[in-house]
Amino acid sequence: MKRLAQLLVPATLALLAAPVLAHSGHDHHHALQDGLLHPATGLDHLLMLLGTGILAALSGRRLALPLATLAAMLVGAIAGRQLGAFIGMETLIAGSLVVAGIALLLPRRQSVLAALMPLLALAHGWAHGVEAAPAGFWPFTLGFVAASAALLAAGYGAGLLLRRHQRVRQFAGGGLLAFAAAALAG
Repeated sequence: MKRLAQLLVPATLALLAAPVLAHSGHDHHHALQDGLLHPATGLDHLLMLLGTGILAALSGRRLALPLATLAAMLVGAIAGRQLGAFIGMETLIAGSLVVAGIALLLPRRQSVLAALMPLLALAHGWAHGVEAAPAGFWPFTLGFVAASAALLAAGYGAGLLLRRHQRVRQFAGGGLLAFAAAALAG
Protein backbone atom coordinates (compact mmCIF):
# COMPACT_ATOMS: atom_id res chain seq x y z
CA MET A 1 0.00 0.00 0.00
CA LYS A 2 2.79 2.42 0.89
CA ARG A 3 4.56 1.73 -2.42
CA LEU A 4 1.29 2.29 -4.30
CA ALA A 5 0.88 5.69 -2.63
CA GLN A 6 4.46 6.59 -3.56
CA LEU A 7 3.61 5.93 -7.20
CA LEU A 8 0.12 7.44 -7.29
CA VAL A 9 0.83 10.87 -5.83
CA PRO A 10 3.56 11.88 -8.33
CA ALA A 11 1.50 10.39 -11.18
CA THR A 12 -1.57 12.34 -10.08
CA LEU A 13 0.46 15.54 -9.88
CA ALA A 14 1.79 14.91 -13.36
CA LEU A 15 -1.71 14.42 -14.78
CA LEU A 16 -2.97 17.58 -13.15
CA ALA A 17 0.01 19.69 -14.22
CA ALA A 18 -1.21 21.14 -17.50
CA PRO A 19 -4.57 22.49 -16.33
CA VAL A 20 -3.27 24.10 -13.15
CA LEU A 21 -0.20 25.97 -14.32
CA ALA A 22 -0.42 29.47 -12.96
CA HIS A 23 1.00 31.36 -15.91
CA SER A 24 -1.42 31.45 -18.80
CA GLY A 25 0.06 34.52 -20.48
CA HIS A 26 -3.13 36.60 -20.32
CA ASP A 27 -3.69 39.88 -18.51
CA HIS A 28 -6.21 38.75 -15.93
CA HIS A 29 -4.90 39.89 -12.56
CA HIS A 30 -6.45 43.13 -11.42
CA ALA A 31 -6.53 43.53 -7.69
CA LEU A 32 -5.08 42.69 -4.32
CA GLN A 33 -7.33 39.66 -3.86
CA ASP A 34 -6.14 38.24 -7.20
CA GLY A 35 -2.56 38.55 -5.99
CA LEU A 36 -3.37 36.95 -2.65
CA LEU A 37 -5.05 33.98 -4.34
CA HIS A 38 -2.65 33.48 -7.22
CA PRO A 39 0.18 31.65 -5.40
CA ALA A 40 -2.28 29.12 -4.00
CA THR A 41 -4.22 28.58 -7.24
CA GLY A 42 -1.24 27.98 -9.51
CA LEU A 43 0.26 24.63 -8.57
CA ASP A 44 3.66 25.51 -10.07
CA HIS A 45 3.86 28.61 -7.90
CA LEU A 46 2.57 26.83 -4.81
CA LEU A 47 5.06 23.97 -5.14
CA MET A 48 8.00 26.30 -5.84
CA LEU A 49 7.28 28.33 -2.72
CA LEU A 50 6.68 25.34 -0.47
CA GLY A 51 9.80 23.66 -1.89
CA THR A 52 11.89 26.78 -1.32
CA GLY A 53 10.62 27.07 2.26
CA ILE A 54 11.47 23.41 2.86
CA LEU A 55 14.96 23.99 1.45
CA ALA A 56 15.42 27.00 3.73
CA ALA A 57 14.77 24.77 6.73
CA LEU A 58 16.83 21.83 5.51
CA SER A 59 19.81 23.87 4.32
CA GLY A 60 19.98 26.17 7.35
CA ARG A 61 19.19 29.32 5.32
CA ARG A 62 16.44 30.37 7.67
CA LEU A 63 15.66 33.89 6.51
CA ALA A 64 18.20 34.43 3.74
CA LEU A 65 16.63 32.08 1.21
CA PRO A 66 12.98 33.15 1.68
CA LEU A 67 13.88 36.86 1.67
CA ALA A 68 16.07 36.51 -1.42
CA THR A 69 13.26 34.57 -3.13
CA LEU A 70 10.69 37.28 -2.34
CA ALA A 71 13.05 40.02 -3.49
CA ALA A 72 13.73 38.16 -6.75
CA MET A 73 10.02 37.72 -7.36
CA LEU A 74 9.40 41.43 -6.82
CA VAL A 75 12.26 42.46 -9.12
CA GLY A 76 11.04 39.92 -11.68
CA ALA A 77 7.49 41.31 -11.55
CA ILE A 78 8.72 44.83 -12.21
CA ALA A 79 10.94 43.62 -15.05
CA GLY A 80 8.11 41.57 -16.54
CA ARG A 81 5.79 44.57 -16.42
CA GLN A 82 8.37 46.77 -18.16
CA LEU A 83 9.92 44.31 -20.61
CA GLY A 84 7.26 41.69 -21.33
CA ALA A 85 7.71 37.93 -21.66
CA PHE A 86 10.94 36.26 -22.70
CA ILE A 87 11.62 32.96 -24.43
CA GLY A 88 12.12 30.17 -21.94
CA MET A 89 10.27 31.83 -19.07
CA GLU A 90 7.98 28.82 -18.49
CA THR A 91 10.95 26.47 -18.74
CA LEU A 92 12.72 28.34 -15.95
CA ILE A 93 9.56 28.20 -13.86
CA ALA A 94 9.42 24.42 -14.29
CA GLY A 95 13.18 24.37 -13.66
CA SER A 96 12.60 25.77 -10.19
CA LEU A 97 10.61 22.64 -9.38
CA VAL A 98 13.35 20.43 -10.82
CA VAL A 99 15.97 22.12 -8.65
CA ALA A 100 13.82 21.95 -5.50
CA GLY A 101 12.99 18.29 -6.19
CA ILE A 102 16.61 17.30 -6.76
CA ALA A 103 17.65 19.20 -3.63
CA LEU A 104 15.19 17.17 -1.57
CA LEU A 105 16.59 13.96 -3.04
CA LEU A 106 20.27 14.93 -2.63
CA PRO A 107 20.79 16.29 0.90
CA ARG A 108 24.52 16.88 0.33
CA ARG A 109 23.75 19.28 -2.52
CA GLN A 110 20.93 21.20 -0.81
CA SER A 111 22.92 24.32 0.00
CA VAL A 112 24.20 24.71 -3.55
CA LEU A 113 20.82 23.99 -5.12
CA ALA A 114 19.00 26.21 -2.62
CA ALA A 115 21.16 29.11 -3.77
CA LEU A 116 19.64 28.75 -7.27
CA MET A 117 16.07 29.19 -6.07
CA PRO A 118 16.01 33.00 -5.94
CA LEU A 119 17.34 33.17 -9.50
CA LEU A 120 14.62 30.79 -10.65
CA ALA A 121 12.01 32.66 -8.59
CA LEU A 122 12.86 35.68 -10.73
CA ALA A 123 11.09 33.92 -13.61
CA HIS A 124 7.99 33.34 -11.46
CA GLY A 125 7.85 37.04 -10.60
CA TRP A 126 8.54 37.98 -14.21
CA ALA A 127 5.54 35.95 -15.38
CA HIS A 128 3.36 37.73 -12.80
CA GLY A 129 4.54 41.10 -14.05
CA VAL A 130 3.69 40.14 -17.62
CA GLU A 131 0.23 38.89 -16.65
CA ALA A 132 -0.81 41.66 -14.27
CA ALA A 133 -3.27 44.19 -15.62
CA PRO A 134 -1.52 47.56 -15.92
CA ALA A 135 -4.03 49.36 -13.71
CA GLY A 136 -3.84 46.70 -11.01
CA PHE A 137 -0.13 45.92 -11.10
CA TRP A 138 0.83 47.22 -7.65
CA PRO A 139 -2.14 45.84 -5.69
CA PHE A 140 -1.75 42.47 -7.44
CA THR A 141 2.02 42.45 -6.82
CA LEU A 142 1.58 43.34 -3.15
CA GLY A 143 -0.92 40.48 -2.83
CA PHE A 144 1.22 37.84 -4.50
CA VAL A 145 4.31 38.83 -2.52
CA ALA A 146 2.37 38.67 0.77
CA ALA A 147 0.83 35.29 -0.09
CA SER A 148 4.22 34.04 -1.26
CA ALA A 149 5.74 34.99 2.09
CA ALA A 150 3.05 32.98 3.88
CA LEU A 151 3.67 29.94 1.66
CA LEU A 152 7.44 30.19 2.19
CA ALA A 153 6.79 30.19 5.94
CA ALA A 154 4.52 27.15 5.61
CA GLY A 155 7.21 25.39 3.59
CA TYR A 156 9.76 26.26 6.22
CA GLY A 157 7.56 24.69 8.89
CA ALA A 158 7.17 21.56 6.75
CA GLY A 159 10.95 21.50 6.25
CA LEU A 160 11.49 21.46 10.01
CA LEU A 161 9.31 18.34 10.18
CA LEU A 162 10.99 16.74 7.17
CA ARG A 163 14.42 16.95 8.79
CA ARG A 164 13.50 13.79 10.67
CA HIS A 165 11.73 11.94 7.85
CA GLN A 166 14.05 11.13 4.97
CA ARG A 167 11.54 8.90 3.13
CA VAL A 168 8.85 11.58 3.14
CA ARG A 169 11.43 14.14 1.98
CA GLN A 170 12.38 11.84 -0.91
CA PHE A 171 8.71 11.34 -1.76
CA ALA A 172 8.20 15.12 -1.86
CA GLY A 173 11.27 15.52 -4.08
CA GLY A 174 9.94 12.88 -6.46
CA GLY A 175 6.57 14.62 -6.61
CA LEU A 176 8.20 17.94 -7.49
CA LEU A 177 10.21 16.26 -10.24
CA ALA A 178 7.11 14.53 -11.64
CA PHE A 179 5.19 17.78 -11.74
CA ALA A 180 8.13 19.59 -13.37
CA ALA A 181 8.43 16.86 -16.01
CA ALA A 182 4.73 17.12 -16.82
CA ALA A 183 4.96 20.92 -17.02
CA LEU A 184 7.96 20.74 -19.34
CA ALA A 185 6.23 18.14 -21.52
CA GLY A 186 2.99 20.15 -21.72
